[in-house]
Amino acid sequence: MKELGELAIKLEKYRYNLVVTIAWIIFGSIFAVAIMAFNALMLLGFGCYVIVLILAGIVSLVVFHKIRKIINPVRDTKWKTRWKNEWIFLAAPFVLFYSVIPQFLRFSDLQIALYYSTAWYPSLGVAFLLIGAFIERKDEMLVTKTMLPAGISILATSIPLALLCESVKDYYGVMAVGLIATALMLTIYLICALYSFFKSYKALFE
Repeated sequence: MKELGELAIKLEKYRYNLVVTIAWIIFGSIFAVAIMAFNALMLLGFGCYVIVLILAGIVSLVVFHKIRKIINPVRDTKWKTRWKNEWIFLAAPFVLFYSVIPQFLRFSDLQIALYYSTAWYPSLGVAFLLIGAFIERKDEMLVTKTMLPAGISILATSIPLALLCESVKDYYGVMAVGLIATALMLTIYLICALYSFFKSYKALFE
């Protein structure tokens, strides 16, 4: 009975970590689609491309709510209290980068387009840094803590991305830099997902 109980705990913990692993792939796909659509609309000259990011945020919120029910089917109050502020940490950097900072910029139309096409990337890095430092580290069910390393990786790669922006001369360059940022994001997401998947399995069953 003791061994059976221990196995049940391990399986529940593995299920929890597996859903978190899949979440990296899900949210990476959502934002990749949004950023590609964002850059395409900008290149075509439509002025509503920022709405794409807002829609991506709304879709992500709905998906997160569904995933939260899977992760926490018993509605653990402690878990819910810990993670209820995640969206505050996630949204705050985007509000800063897209609503506050642009008020102080004196850029040309091309530079503004470049800024809006890439500002989501460091915004995401800051958000992950905050979530990893203040929320994820307190989650005892997680075998691996990937938010903080992901945030650090995104902010570190934001530096060469910013340097690359200086060489942009036209809107094709704006789209190219946006796609590079998307590729970096997906690479980091994939590494986090794979690390979480294999580490969780090894820690719980080997």
